[in-house]
Amino acid sequence: MNVAIVGTGYVGLVSGACFSENGVNVTCVDIDTAKIEGLRQGRIPIYEPGLDELVKRNVAAGRLHFVTSLAEVIDSSDIVFCAVGTPADEDGSADLSHVLAVAADFGRLVKRYTLFVTKSTVPVGTSALVRAEIKAQLAARGCPDTEFELASNPEFLKEGAAIKDFMSPDRVVIGIESERGRKLMERLYRPFLLNNFRVMFMDLPSAEMTKYAANAMLATRISFINEIANLCEKVGADVNCVRTAIGADVRIGGKFLYPGCGYGGSCFPKDVRALIHTGEEHGCPMKVI
Repeated sequence: MNVAIVGTGYVGLVSGACFSENGVNVTCVDIDTAKIEGLRQGRIPIYEPGLDELVKRNVAAGRLHFVTSLAEVIDSSDIVFCAVGTPADEDGSADLSHVLAVAADFGRLVKRYTLFVTKSTVPVGTSALVRAEIKAQLAARGCPDTEFELASNPEFLKEGAAIKDFMSPDRVVIGIESERGRKLMERLYRPFLLNNFRVMFMDLPSAEMTKYAANAMLATRISFINEIANLCEKVGADVNCVRTAIGADVRIGGKFLYPGCGYGGSCFPKDVRALIHTGEEHGCPMKVI
């Protein structure tokens, strides 16, 4: 199986290296020529434990490649992943310009049935925008009947444990439209199915929502225990005793129940804002988050 992954940031590079470790022929695509040249020479642009060895091993094995244009590999690719960034706009919404640029490039180049998979974190409804962009490019080429399909495969990687999270996941979430697309994704994730990891198939909007719901829940737990910690200080209670006791309840669990300075990082703040913005767009205030 041949897979192209557009975007060699944290998600794209880790995904490409891990897929190739499972025997898939992967080509990572990025318009940053300096980054691609560095990767070809074994220079990893991000720090993630074990990633440099994983990349070098699979490049040496001929399963992992780096190019600067999707045009170089799309004809031989069964699946094209979009793994570019979706930074927050000023109003809190996710900036989809990079995702739609990849969709436009795909529409200009695709010639046969290919599965376009969004791995970037995108709000519900993005698949419709991606489909419209691809169809517009196909129409402009005079090839409106060219077959393609969309899927959503959000990532759930923690910095510092991304390779372990990818190779031994709690779950793999896949939004899909047809049996044909499902079989292609089952083939890609066959090693995970054989190892009895939970691969969950669902519709596209549900897959898009799952990523935001997961991050919003974790951010909420952090905010909740901080509120409890503040009250503990006022009433003379020990929040560490409280969090240990409530975490012992199997319905609650102890993860993400540590009081501190609040949640941060590259994902939680922007994803919470994006989910709030989506709620506002649909007249559904997200009161808890």
